[in-house]
Amino acid sequence: MDGFSRRQVLSVLGAATAVSCCGAGGCQSTEEKAQEKPAQITSGTVTLGPASGFPAGSVHLQYQALYGIVVVNDSGTPVAIRPKCTHKGCLADWKDDQREFVCPCHGSKFNILGLPTHGPAEKPLAAVSCMKAADGTVSVDLTKLYMM
Repeated sequence: MDGFSRRQVLSVLGAATAVSCCGAGGCQSTEEKAQEKPAQITSGTVTLGPASGFPAGSVHLQYQALYGIVVVNDSGTPVAIRPKCTHKGCLADWKDDQREFVCPCHGSKFNILGLPTHGPAEKPLAAVSCMKAADGTVSVDLTKLYMM
């Protein structure tokens, strides 16, 4: 019989698929992937910087990856928001052009302070206690959540 057997063809295809997956980063171990992305810190008190770095009307996304918070300041007082949608738990994205948090899963919307403006979510996003020290630095206690 000329040509290849079914088993030989499947073996070659399987090997080619494995090679192409590795080339696309698919062969990394779970441990290697965990090392690439630092673990999120969700407890303890963290200093964020001087209060002057959080002016009224500002939104700071740089703390989201490490601490799971977005620091906002609507009218002079910084607030740390946990943008986990209160409808089904999806991560709501800050849309700067709309000046609101938008949940990509079911379309809930929240204002800069995390209050719902469009359902299906009815409860506000959780906030984290922010404190301003005597020297003007802002810190947050990541374990003290409250609802606005």
